[in-house]
Amino acid sequence: MAARGGEEIVLFTGSPIVSGTRRAHASLIDYCTKVGLSTPHLVELPLSDSSLAVSKARHVVGGLPEPIIADLSGGMRAVVIAVLIALFTSGKVFELFVSPESGEAEELWIPAGVARALSSLSSEKREILSFIARNEYCDAEAIAHRLGRSSKTVRNHLSELKKMGLVASQGRRGGLKLTSWGKAILGIYE
Repeated sequence: MAARGGEEIVLFTGSPIVSGTRRAHASLIDYCTKVGLSTPHLVELPLSDSSLAVSKARHVVGGLPEPIIADLSGGMRAVVIAVLIALFTSGKVFELFVSPESGEAEELWIPAGVARALSSLSSEKREILSFIARNEYCDAEAIAHRLGRSSKTVRNHLSELKKMGLVASQGRRGGLKLTSWGKAILGIYE
């Protein structure tokens, strides 16, 4: 996904900023100016204090408009991990992209709904996902009955799980099943 004019661009780096990073940032500013994109901001993270690095990244992420498109390809692992933790704990809607280090693999993409589920999936929603995993093509009534919840509560949870891309319905009257992302959230490997 490419940035568009007017969208904020933020680059995170470790502190202190090295000359190579400054040159790369200057080149990116030139490129963004030529193609009509916003000037990218360079944010230093104090990697000598990991909690402060995450806090600073989270503060910056918290000020960004949603959805956040995060490309965590390349760069220092410590910076990538600090930004990843900041994204997952921010409560913000974001999509995550990671390009492979070599051209042989596919890009990793985590859609916004899945990213939200990873950071905020309640135990009740996890219980519903687990039930569907064991009882593929069940319906909301069966889930409600078996888990001792009201049908309305289960339907509300299912609506959210569908929006997150974790559950899908099979046809108009078909039952429910986990999507590949739903299985991934539960750690089901097939």
